[in-house]
Amino acid sequence: MNLKNFLFGAAYYAEYMPCPRTAEDMRLIKQAGMNVIRIAESTWSTWEPRENEFDFSTLHEMLNAAETEGLQVIIGTPTYAIPSWLEKKYPEIMAENSTGRLPYGHRQLFDLTNPDYLRYAERIIRRLMEECAGHPSVIGFQLDNETHTAGDLSPDNQKRFVAQLREKYPDIREFNREFGLDYWSNRVDDWDAFPDVRGTINGSLSAAYKRYLREEVTKFLHWQAGIVREYMRPGQMITHNFDYSWEECSVGLQPLVDQKEAAECMDIAGCDVYHRMQDDLDGATIAFGGAVARSLKKDNYIVLETEAQGRVGWLPYPGQLRLSAYSHLANGASGILYWNWHSIHNAIESYWKGVLSHDLTPGAIYEELSSFRREMQPLEKKLINLKKENRAAILVNRQSLVGLDEFPVSDAEPDRYSYNHLLRQMADACHRLNLEYDLVYPEDELSGYSLLMAPSLYSADEELIGKLRKYVSDGGHLFMTCRSCFADDELKIYHDAQPHGLTDVFGMTYDRFTIPRNVGLRLISASDGDSLKPEDKNMGRAEDIIFPTEGWMELLRPATAETKAVYDHPVWKNAALCQNRFGNGTATYLGCITDLAGLTAIIKDLAVKAGISLYAAFPLIRKTGINSEGNRITYYLNYSSAASAFLYEGNGGKILLDSPSSGQEHSGAPASIQKGDSITVAPWDLIIIEEKP
Repeated sequence: MNLKNFLFGAAYYAEYMPCPRTAEDMRLIKQAGMNVIRIAESTWSTWEPRENEFDFSTLHEMLNAAETEGLQVIIGTPTYAIPSWLEKKYPEIMAENSTGRLPYGHRQLFDLTNPDYLRYAERIIRRLMEECAGHPSVIGFQLDNETHTAGDLSPDNQKRFVAQLREKYPDIREFNREFGLDYWSNRVDDWDAFPDVRGTINGSLSAAYKRYLREEVTKFLHWQAGIVREYMRPGQMITHNFDYSWEECSVGLQPLVDQKEAAECMDIAGCDVYHRMQDDLDGATIAFGGAVARSLKKDNYIVLETEAQGRVGWLPYPGQLRLSAYSHLANGASGILYWNWHSIHNAIESYWKGVLSHDLTPGAIYEELSSFRREMQPLEKKLINLKKENRAAILVNRQSLVGLDEFPVSDAEPDRYSYNHLLRQMADACHRLNLEYDLVYPEDELSGYSLLMAPSLYSADEELIGKLRKYVSDGGHLFMTCRSCFADDELKIYHDAQPHGLTDVFGMTYDRFTIPRNVGLRLISASDGDSLKPEDKNMGRAEDIIFPTEGWMELLRPATAETKAVYDHPVWKNAALCQNRFGNGTATYLGCITDLAGLTAIIKDLAVKAGISLYAAFPLIRKTGINSEGNRITYYLNYSSAASAFLYEGNGGKILLDSPSSGQEHSGAPASIQKGDSITVAPWDLIIIEEKP
């Protein structure tokens, strides 16, 4: 969905304010160059303080003040935090986990499938829509907020789960075979006697229940979209602020939601990207967040939440908010909204600071965002709706994520080598190489990519394996890492040679794996000539650099494949990285986990083999795409405290935005630039160049 204008603003909550100041805030928001606010999604108890008693006066105060200042408004449905009176009347609304019913207080601890919850949620959505949908300032609606289930294990949910299994497996004997339930007498021969899943020791059954809960999230968001569309005017939009897995900031795929399926009911994808600042700002989380958001609708997206100041340790250095904002644009964002406008004066997020600090006075953060907007606004039409043309993609798979949760690489440190960590390691390696990537799903078309990478594709059904075979045979370059194609879509382990269905494609197999201790990964240099045979005890000459082998290692047995790396160990001297020609393409398999430097070295060679040119490297990051005028826009972003110099490799173009130390005269009209020109980007700064086709 192409937006007509860049959306720039913040979440605003008049109901959180310690004093009345809505009109003043709207004036300051407008003065900062912001043009949109997001409201209403978190305060059901404000709109309905007592059952069936509604008070939308604060809502209208915000809408009218926004209209006075010419601001646009995105309305959030207020269903992700329930009022206390609803929990008192229907305590069974609260979700159940393995220890019992969860207490009221935190958000999203209720069962979103509960019929009483849904009945009251529909009523508040409809009443809210009646109040606001026709207001001229309202441009769209956000469904709920970072929606997911609380992992509810209530009897009603378990009954619906069993009914779903019964429909999928009409023959209960087939169900028992697929899930391997003869183990420890867990066999089920009567659907009506199905055991409570809280006690299961079967990873397939546990994963199936998690999939059921994700499907309920999809149904819930589609249900809300149906209600909202009954009230929408032409030109209004529906979105949602999808989030990510969390470890002090946004990390990987959200394991509790099938976001691609959920996004089908929306007009434009939205996301909440939170990342570290100061010396930890490297652009990698922004790039990954953008890749996920683009993947949902294969289009541009809105950053509905990102930090202004955020956590106390994230306070940005001067210039970093500006650099981050342009980074979002460079990844395909067509809007950026900050969480939130003002710092909260009480409750759990009091020290998650907004555009304004607790004194509610414009300060350095406000001024930097205002300055960014003044600088960017003349370039707006050239920078929004940027279309990416990436030749590399990372294949992601939700069931593989769950599979590595159920069967972790390390029982002692399950999070250290989780699917999301392995995914982010691959994505971050690409980022550091300036290898721009898309995220693709098993159902997506793969043929448009020269290089396809798949981190630990633990779960792969026959259809996906067939697609991968065809991709390589047709000329693609496939890179896959350990623990791939090991189990089917119900996480039952295949009982033939690994990796299942692809041993001829990769030209190797294995049947032994272990946890490495003091094992290195030695890359074989190009000068070593012919491929190495497994019986070669010394495994040939190799480069001097040895990367660590961590967490997991498979002892690969090459057949037709060339050995590209070996384990450096007195006993384990086996192949660790194999590459094979198959049809018109190549397939490369890494049988272990290594560090970021090792993975980066491997991917760099693969990109070159796939014919993808790499320019510069971190901390100078290059991002490019085609704008709505058909011209190429290229960003050079410097994520470091030192200046970064490079030789411009593009065609002749115009510098739309200079860095102070670029050496270019730029004041108003864009300066020209030619291939081979020397450019310097100042610390925490950037340059933007436009080229004609």
